[in-house]
Amino acid sequence: MAAAADDAVVLRGSRARPPTQRRGEALLLLGPCVLYLLAFSVYPLITSLVRSFMDYDSQHGTWSWIGVRNYRELFSSSDFWSTVEHTFVFTFAAVGIQVVLGTALALFFNQQLRGSSIVRGVLILPMLLTPVVVGLMWRALLNPEWGLLNWTAVKMGFGNIGWLSDTHVALWTLVLVDSWQWTPFVFVIVYARLQALPQEVFEAGSVDGASWFQRTRYLTLPLLMPAIVFAAVFRGIDAFRTFDLVYGLTNGGPVTATRTLSFDAFQNGFDFFRYGYASAIAYVMVIVAAIGVTILFRVVRVRRLETA
Repeated sequence: MAAAADDAVVLRGSRARPPTQRRGEALLLLGPCVLYLLAFSVYPLITSLVRSFMDYDSQHGTWSWIGVRNYRELFSSSDFWSTVEHTFVFTFAAVGIQVVLGTALALFFNQQLRGSSIVRGVLILPMLLTPVVVGLMWRALLNPEWGLLNWTAVKMGFGNIGWLSDTHVALWTLVLVDSWQWTPFVFVIVYARLQALPQEVFEAGSVDGASWFQRTRYLTLPLLMPAIVFAAVFRGIDAFRTFDLVYGLTNGGPVTATRTLSFDAFQNGFDFFRYGYASAIAYVMVIVAAIGVTILFRVVRVRRLETA
């Protein structure tokens, strides 16, 4: 009774505090977070938006207002639209492969095979590596003179393959390397969801005479759909803004075969000192990403309603 009375006194004391004091405590707690967002998110976004309407003179170190000229040049450039095509091909191909392989691996390891825990631990190692390191490592493996994969291809009679020198192959090599690194991420997300599914549903399906394929198609995959869509959304955003893997593996080449929007913005900004033009590219990416994420989250909501 005494403890309950003390709690009641504390509760009345907290309610009796003036609103200004409670607002002060809230501002004190939220202040560092708000300052961090203003300094490292809001301010750079606003500054880069303003810079996208300006041109930088590297000789004199001055900025001049040019209006929408950067955007006009951007949308009238055939190189830009080629870069957009590369970015979307890379994003959709890589994410599609990763979702299919990651889901298949999750279903496979759900069979509780002997030694599967060790294999699972080895399987997730690629996603722990830095993408630049992955790019440099695969550049060595794909070297046309002494690379292991080309040596294997020659020994098997396929000849020397231009993994990074052929304009028709380089982009798909980039997709292959990205899928090698990030398929384990999709596997972890889907496998974690798979372990949390209610077993009574599958036991009821077995009692009704459903085969493993039927249980997987009509029970497992619909229940896994929220996790699959979440992994696809997350990987889609990350693949759309991929820069470090391109920088470490192909440097945008051969010619411009693997140039993505992020790499194009980097190259225009830090190689050609066209900061305004690079900011325009970055803001086109922001707008496209915002539209894509909005649409995909609507899909997530629909899937949740369908699987509820």
